[in-house]
Amino acid sequence: MADVQEKIPEIQVSSRAFQETFPDFAENDVASLCHYLEIREFPEGAIVWKPGDPARFMGFLLHGKLLVKREGRFPGKLILLAILEKGTFFGETAISPLQCHTATLTAAVHSQAGILSQENARKLFEQEPALGIKLLKRIVIVGSLRLQHSGLRLAELL
Repeated sequence: MADVQEKIPEIQVSSRAFQETFPDFAENDVASLCHYLEIREFPEGAIVWKPGDPARFMGFLLHGKLLVKREGRFPGKLILLAILEKGTFFGETAISPLQCHTATLTAAVHSQAGILSQENARKLFEQEPALGIKLLKRIVIVGSLRLQHSGLRLAELL
């Protein structure tokens, strides 16, 4: 874990973004979570992943904006499903092994994220189970809200 700890100072600069994402987390919870993250940059227009790519990490968007798109009825025609902004997380299906992405995720502008790899997620759950449970609860809450919002949007269209 020493190699992960070397990345902490870079992440601590953005701890406010984590506090926005996890308002119910104590400051020490956020600091502990940062021990398991690495910073990754996505230049404007970069494809973070596309459908069928293995889900190897989840991210916490620190700066920038990411676009979630999915192919519609017409091949090659992508439909914008969501715009993710600073303070949100993405790719949470990576917590479960053997998952693949079903949408395209691209950087609308230069973006920066704290990345939780599957391996570091496993370490987090083993070494700090209470923090892991808090993280999973937050993922479930946000996932539920996103699903409700999608249902409302679908109902408006129909």
